[in-house]
Amino acid sequence: MENIAVYNIYLGQVETIKTPKKEFKSAYKKKAITQDEYLSKTGFINDVQSDTKHHGGVNRALCVYPYATYEYFKKEHDLDLKDCSFGENITILTYDDSDICLGDQFSFEDAIVEVTQPRQPCSHISNVTGIKNLTALTVKNLKTGFYLRVLKEGTIKKDSTLQLIKRVHESITIEFINKCFFDAKNNQENIKKVLACVELSINFREELEKKLKS
Repeated sequence: MENIAVYNIYLGQVETIKTPKKEFKSAYKKKAITQDEYLSKTGFINDVQSDTKHHGGVNRALCVYPYATYEYFKKEHDLDLKDCSFGENITILTYDDSDICLGDQFSFEDAIVEVTQPRQPCSHISNVTGIKNLTALTVKNLKTGFYLRVLKEGTIKKDSTLQLIKRVHESITIEFINKCFFDAKNNQENIKKVLACVELSINFREELEKKLKS
């Protein structure tokens, strides 16, 4: 795998978001960085999470989406999605969820990050974008994006790249994990393979364990 180019890096602050049906506080709407930003163990210090139960923390410090996902939804569903439509911190180029593996470690300037789990799509995706079925489409098409934990802190530039430095689970891609999670009935043995990976985040592990038949 060659270096992964970054399309953009985004940070958000909590604000009140109003939709035709509801009003809620969220940091979902993010803005592209214009200067160097420090990356701590819980994410960029100038990025905020409003729902810390379902987002953020050391195992979900950074949310990443492939630009290829935007292109996919344009081609397959004729959706012109704006930048950062999925509320991600990082949009990557060239590669997608089928290329990224659980436990992959990347150098990111002087920081080091590790893949921990797929992103679990929530209703905010549809609520904020105004596209009623977008959350459902991310699930149906297994286009969820993924989370990173920060193993080593550092300062990140807007044109930084991700360089793969370690791969331990070549067959356990984000797409593969999503197939297991969303089609558990037909993937009981594969779920066990995913659960055997120590790099899997605690939160997602607990959810995936519930998919196993007793």
